[in-house]
Amino acid sequence: MIYTITLDLWNTIFNNKSYSDFRLDFFIQFLEKKHIAISLEEIKKAFHLAFYLPERNYKKNNHIYTEQRITNLLKNLKIKLSEIDINLIKNRFEGAMLRDPPLLKMGVIKTIEELSSNYKLGLISNTGVTPGRIINKIFQRYEIFKYFKAMIYSDEIGYYKPHKILFETALEHLKCRPQNVIHIGDNLETDIKGAKDCNFYTIWFNESKLPKLENIEPDYEICKFTEIIQIIKEFK
Repeated sequence: MIYTITLDLWNTIFNNKSYSDFRLDFFIQFLEKKHIAISLEEIKKAFHLAFYLPERNYKKNNHIYTEQRITNLLKNLKIKLSEIDINLIKNRFEGAMLRDPPLLKMGVIKTIEELSSNYKLGLISNTGVTPGRIINKIFQRYEIFKYFKAMIYSDEIGYYKPHKILFETALEHLKCRPQNVIHIGDNLETDIKGAKDCNFYTIWFNESKLPKLENIEPDYEICKFTEIIQIIKEFK
């Protein structure tokens, strides 16, 4: 029996949205105000190296925090800034989502509302520069935060999915056993493999109709978020 449903965030509940241009523009303007002359090409290269190349390093699994990214950025540019300035940059980078929230996938609100009446819901999400505390504020804006019994974020745990600790932490918070949980996500490597390694059932949200990987087999596959309801109803 399924008593608990856990969900991924990006490209599952939220449409994926990049805030890299906003962060880059802010940083360029910041340097200009500080009268620090560096070419745009150098800034873009340093920004890319510091923020985006390690994003998918799932073998190490350690979460990469914003402070570390900013430290790498300044090191690449050979810049020294005060702690006040670094905190200003950090807060602006992390809060970018609040200015322009990502859109929900079609059918999310209705589906989550219906599922929450019969099942415990949890979120298990990797985060990039935007931390879980900011994402929670967006959930509150969309009035869906109330439906979730646990919100598990990589920046709060210290590791990225597919590390088992995220799924095990969800089990602990939701007070359930893995054989009674089904996890839904769009990424075969982080969501489906990560959940199956912890003995969860899985639903692959394959909206883009991507080909399967030979070594990762989800229990179910959907291309619309609303299809979750029927799968759960028919689950045996």
